[in-house]
Amino acid sequence: MQMVIANKKGTFNCPLCNEECVIPPEGVDGFRTDFLMKSVLECLQLQNTFKKDNVRRCHGCEGTKMVTSYCFKCRGFLCQQCSQFHLSNKMVQDHLPHLLNLQTIDVRSLTLEKLTSLTEDPRCAVHVKRLDEMCCETCGNIPTCTTCCSFGKHKGHVTHEVKISAEREGEKLKKMMSELEKCRDNLYELPKRVARVRQALESNIMEQLRKARSGHKKASERILKKAAEERGVLEEQRKEIIKQKKDDFDQVHIELEEEMMKLKARYDNILEEKEQNYSKKEEKVAAQTSVVDKKSSVNMEDLNDKLRSYEQKVRASRVDNEKMITEVADHSTHTINRYENFTATAKTVQASHDEWTEAQCLPAITAAGETLIEDAKKEFGDLESLSKTSVGDALMLSARVGITGSHESVVDIKGMGSGWRVNGITSGSDGHIVVTGYAQGDKSHITVINREGGVVRQDQINKVAGSGNIPYRHCHSLSEHLTATVCQSNQVGLYDNRSGKYVGNNIHDMNVSWPGCARCVCTDRLNNIYVGGGRRDVLVFDDQLNHHRTIKLPEITNHARDIAVHGDHLIVCDAGDISSYVVSMQGEEAEVVHQLPTPDGGLFPLSVCTDSSQYIYMLWYRSGGRILAQYSQDGCQLLTTREVDEDAQCIATIVTDEGEKMLVVTQYSKKMYTFGLLDE
Repeated sequence: MQMVIANKKGTFNCPLCNEECVIPPEGVDGFRTDFLMKSVLECLQLQNTFKKDNVRRCHGCEGTKMVTSYCFKCRGFLCQQCSQFHLSNKMVQDHLPHLLNLQTIDVRSLTLEKLTSLTEDPRCAVHVKRLDEMCCETCGNIPTCTTCCSFGKHKGHVTHEVKISAEREGEKLKKMMSELEKCRDNLYELPKRVARVRQALESNIMEQLRKARSGHKKASERILKKAAEERGVLEEQRKEIIKQKKDDFDQVHIELEEEMMKLKARYDNILEEKEQNYSKKEEKVAAQTSVVDKKSSVNMEDLNDKLRSYEQKVRASRVDNEKMITEVADHSTHTINRYENFTATAKTVQASHDEWTEAQCLPAITAAGETLIEDAKKEFGDLESLSKTSVGDALMLSARVGITGSHESVVDIKGMGSGWRVNGITSGSDGHIVVTGYAQGDKSHITVINREGGVVRQDQINKVAGSGNIPYRHCHSLSEHLTATVCQSNQVGLYDNRSGKYVGNNIHDMNVSWPGCARCVCTDRLNNIYVGGGRRDVLVFDDQLNHHRTIKLPEITNHARDIAVHGDHLIVCDAGDISSYVVSMQGEEAEVVHQLPTPDGGLFPLSVCTDSSQYIYMLWYRSGGRILAQYSQDGCQLLTTREVDEDAQCIATIVTDEGEKMLVVTQYSKKMYTFGLLDE
């Protein structure tokens, strides 16, 4: 021990379990005596004697002889003659219970339990003739005699009989060992989970990169193919112009020959004029060809930059995930080592059946066990999520997307009464679409329709009892068959698009501070559900409808009319302002990243969504109409606008066999418009 604490100041790390220990002011002498270890060493010393038949110094006659017994009261070996003296002399008769005959016991039969029965109980350091029969709890369970407890330095302290202390600490240890045993399977399963997560992470990384490169290849082929097609069309136009020019010239020459003399000056002017006209046409085609080539080059450079940026983000996310996985693995290894050391030590103490050892050692062992149990019970519920990166889908590696000039189709949504309204829309499974809104009285509706507006299934849901809010209902797709939905009566729920099963919770029953009503909902790729509308609060739920955090929007906002997740950010349509913002989602206090440009004539934003390439679309209200605006992928540029139905209320995108489409649905007339989204 002296070597262990050498050159240490104040504390040192235990060489067995690596726990930090305080060095007493007295140094090595200040540590409490480990009766268990002392007995173990004594047992090992005797066992070595049996093995070697050593000639030792006799404690009685002090001669160097073959020893035949060991007296635990004298603490020494005895030769045959001195051993007989111990057996026959009445003055040392009290030594008989502590005398071990080395000739009748072998190394295998000498156990710690037998050794404990032979050793003498410790004696008082002050009254050496008295045995220590008490433990002083005030002084850290040190042994003492009854005289010291009554009249000595332990007078007035909290003391217990050693047997009672041993029984009490033994019971604590049994309970702790039982609780640790319950954690054993989970503890040893954790390294296996870590290995599986690492393997899944590597597989997902490779799959993500494969998809990204495949998408890059396909997009490159589309750009080059489109440019080649346009050049081909322009080349045909140029050839047609040259052919027309030749035909026209031939005709002019025929007429010129017929009236050469009379009209030569006139036809010279005609030729010059036509030459100028055709030159302009050729220059126009050449300029258009140059624009196509330049546009193709810019798109390719942009696409290559996106791929490089995406690969860097994937690699960085992999490093972050691996770091967190390593922290879990280190915690697992350290906890398992502590568990094995703890159980080995505890079982050794239990096997000794030594009341003094239990009274002295068990308090420290149980104290170490409490922190061990806390660490062993850690579940690491988010461990499996580390197999996925936080980088968005590789589908954003595409050329610029534009909205078709006019809608491709418009249909009436069927199955709704005259007073019903549509407040939300999202894409569902099997090419179906989910629309939600107010039905009648205290009911809202969730309706699954096809592209032609026909009803696939429809359900009506009662609003929360006692709520004074009109039950307008909003929705957003959570997974292939599940839709996350909220009602302004402060109800959040999940709807199965196939079976119609609905599970909902009242937000006010979830012990959540919520000052407003639920006006909008969106989801992210990790199946988190974001609910907005409560002043500046956005509530975040998991896919089991458990609330796990609240995001406070920046003070510049009033409350959210609609929201959408965009990478690591949140797009907010502010209901109290004419503005919309991109804000951060990290931490509890969101910060404005930037403000989206407001289109000409826009009064306030109504609805927002994104496409698979991460372009942003927003429906704006303006006096006497609605504007559908498209923004760049970072939201900093307003790319284009379209006028849409003046009753338009919400928007969403859907992926079809013909490509991605934009859906615009009206509130009162219950019409659904479809626009195409095309590579430009």
